[in-house]
Amino acid sequence: MKRILEDEGIELLKDAGRYFLQYDAGAHMVKEKRISITADEAELCQLDVDEMYNIILQYQNDGIYGEDIVD
Repeated sequence: MKRILEDEGIELLKDAGRYFLQYDAGAHMVKEKRISITADEAELCQLDVDEMYNIILQYQNDGIYGEDIVD
């Protein structure tokens, strides 16, 4: 995966034409999550990094928390 940008612990990633936001969802320990987002949402993130956080909140409000990232 290619990192496009990172801000406040949130990364915008691209892989094979798909975009993702990766973030730490853990409260007392690191728990990396990755959410698949649209190209339009990725473009918004690049215009305003605060949108990365807002998009994560929108997905979480819809019950989508992303897949667990295991290293």
